[in-house]
Amino acid sequence: MSSDVKSAVRVLQIFQLFAELKTPASLATVSQRLEMPKSSCQALLRTLEAHGYLANRDETKDYYPTRKLFEEMRVIVEQDPLLKDLMPLLQALSDETGETVFLARRQGVLVHYMEVVQGRQALRFAGLAGDRRPLYIGAAGQSLLGGMPKAERVALVNQLEFERYSPNTIVSAAALLKQIDEGLKKGWFMSIGGFQLEVSSIGNFVWLNDSLYAIVIAAPTQRIERNQKSISRHIVDLCARVTQR
Repeated sequence: MSSDVKSAVRVLQIFQLFAELKTPASLATVSQRLEMPKSSCQALLRTLEAHGYLANRDETKDYYPTRKLFEEMRVIVEQDPLLKDLMPLLQALSDETGETVFLARRQGVLVHYMEVVQGRQALRFAGLAGDRRPLYIGAAGQSLLGGMPKAERVALVNQLEFERYSPNTIVSAAALLKQIDEGLKKGWFMSIGGFQLEVSSIGNFVWLNDSLYAIVIAAPTQRIERNQKSISRHIVDLCARVTQR
């Protein structure tokens, strides 16, 4: 995006690269993988090292993140007023259903996973907090669009660029708007294999501090189809309780 601050993006890319590599990396490796001039890359790595976020392995000169960022982010997340209030409810929903539960909100034309509670099932949806998905592929996007005023929803949907991820992906504005209307009539939203055929989701929208969020259960398609009545009831009940609170 044109509004991005380049140096901030570079720092994020460095940590994302280490998350991908899962091993120490040299200045040359980081510079090459991020297509960054070696001098600029070295300056960023040394700055992060000076502030305690990276450690330089003396014997190899390779860098690797320390636990400092993790510890600071853990404190931030634990003290988030919204998540402190909601996490016990999301955890309870996961315990009741055995499935993965996540909280999401809209960022432009994307769904952003704010928090994810992993289900206890061995075979389960394994999304992560911070993941982003197109608005049109799952119950989260349908829920968030369904909570918008109709005129705004129609205008936004008509701006979307659709891409097919699976045979069940919705690839037209008309089809998406129809699906959302059906969800509004039921009081909950469902996507069957919109992103991957093996994964489906049921969700609903809720207003928190004047902001629109979606609470969603995602699971293997067979379990969603088999348990949709029970799962949808749990979702609707939780959204009602959150709204009342």
